[in-house]
Amino acid sequence: MDHYCTYSDEALIELLQRNDHKAFAELYERYWDKLLFLAGKKLDDLYEAEHIVQDLFLDLWNRRAELDIQQSVGGYLVVAVKYRIINAQAKRYKQSVRYKENTSVLTPHDNSTENWLTLRELQGNLHHQLARLPEKCALAFSLRDDGLSYKQIAAEMNISEKTVEMHISRAFKALRTSLGSFINFLILICSSLL
Repeated sequence: MDHYCTYSDEALIELLQRNDHKAFAELYERYWDKLLFLAGKKLDDLYEAEHIVQDLFLDLWNRRAELDIQQSVGGYLVVAVKYRIINAQAKRYKQSVRYKENTSVLTPHDNSTENWLTLRELQGNLHHQLARLPEKCALAFSLRDDGLSYKQIAAEMNISEKTVEMHISRAFKALRTSLGSFINFLILICSSLL
């Protein structure tokens, strides 16, 4: 399997689509630690993070024949794990709301469920808008969201820091334009919590 480490990600995906177990193992080795770190950092739960990354790789194997990755494989996997993290966080929130409802902690005038549904709608719109961004712009924004500096993003994407700044600025501008009304709502929710 040693020679598989010299293959590009794209070549490994092509081999994976032809049921090559060693290509899958190489992709797993290349990205497992990075994806686990990302999920663990966002969730603060290593067990849940491992489950999410394992599930992502299982899904990658199960859907290998129909894979159509238009961006870098690393970018695709990072975005895929982020969606799973958001779903896990939403599930946690939903469970906590259910728990509060079952223990009668919520008052009749509590509108946290309505706020949660609006937040879910905001997340859906955010994902939709991020998907509409150019590939490199979305990847730079995603890496910034992971806490990487412009310098680290530039090194990861093999572009200049100025280009990273341009991509992230373009992403923020597009998101501000398309999500303006939701941002106002979010400010309203936050001010009601204080």
